Order: sequence, then structure tokens, then C-alpha cells
Amino acid sequence: MGIYYTCQHEDAWKVALERGYLAANSDYVMFKDGVSEMFEPAYGWMVDQYERRIGISLNGNYPIWCWDVFPEGTLDGYVNPGEQGVVLTVELPDEHVLSSEALYWDVVTMQGSLHDRVEDYDSGVELTLAEKKKAWEKIFDKDWCYAHAMPTRMPEYQHVIHRIELHQVRAVIPFTGRGDDWIDRLKHVGWRFGYRVGWNKSIPFHYQG
Repeated sequence: MGIYYTCQHEDAWKVALERGYLAANSDYVMFKDGVSEMFEPAYGWMVDQYERRIGISLNGNYPIWCWDVFPEGTLDGYVNPGEQGVVLTVELPDEHVLSSEALYWDVVTMQGSLHDRVEDYDSGVELTLAEKKKAWEKIFDKDWCYAHAMPTRMPEYQHVIHRIELHQVRAVIPFTGRGDDWIDRLKHVGWRFGYRVGWNKSIPFHYQG
């Protein structure tokens, strides 16, 4: 078992409270905005990897993304400005969690290539899609990720799971999505500072279902 954190839209959390578990909600998939649809193949690939490696079907849905540290620096990317979201503290069984390196996952979302040698990135050789997909699997190999980490940045891991049962939720903390203007940025900084010093506290959650 491990402790993780996941950011969710408030409406998704309300649905979870009604049905007893949290699952990916297609109403909030980023591809619907028409701008981020280029990322859809990468997320479909992650679905295939989860089902193959963990052995649990996602039944046509996407997995839930989690982090092993509180994601206070990236809250604004999870809900639109002015909308409400929640950060859930959850305890999940290790055998249901698939972990991958977050920076190299960005390469996958851009359908880029992963190489074993630095000079190969400058070679100009284009891999086939099948070769790329095979190389993408390196993001699950922690030994490879540490061996190829940047000098100034240690590997950081993201985690996915098929769904979260409410009895696995340990705490909830609400937040408001912020925009990019200076006032919203200042409010976000204030929220993060409040969390660090204990003014904004997660509320313990005990499922009674």
C-alpha cells in the first residue's frame, strides 16, 4: 500500500460520492477542447500499457493520474479558472498502480523518440511508430530512468490506477482553479503558502458506505 494524491474536478468527486468510487469522467477529458487532441494517442497507449502490465481492464476509460507528493505546484492545470476542484489523499494497493517517469512521459505525449545514447537525439534518424512505442516502455524502467536522468533533475514519478474506491480516500482539500493574470498567480501563491504552513488543511475523510 502507498499514499498518493490526485487532483479532481469537484463534479467528478460528487459523482464518486454517489456511486462509491472514483473513475475517469469522459466529460473532463482534455481532448474535448480540440486543442489537446494530439495527446490522445499517448493516453490510449498508457491505457494499453496499464491493462497489459497490471492485468485490469479499463473498459474503454482512461486511468486516474496520481502523484506520490502533494501536487501543490500544478493545481491550476486540473480545472478551468474559477472552477472548483479537490485534492484527494488516497491509499492504494501497490499491485494496482502503474508508475512511470513524468518527464519522459512528456516525450510520449509529443510522440517523440527515446534513445539510450545522447548523441542519438541529434542524429536526425527518425524511428518508426512501432520502434517509438517500444522505446516508450523505458519510462516504466526505473533503472533506465535513473541512468538517463538529467544532472540537474532526479526522476519524478507519476502513477495511474483504474479507479479509486471511496474507502481508499484518506483526506480531501478543496481548491479553486486560477488563471494566468498576476492577481490569480498571487492567489495561487497564497494558497500554496497556506498549505505549507498549515492554514489550508486536508479534511480527514471516512467513507460510511
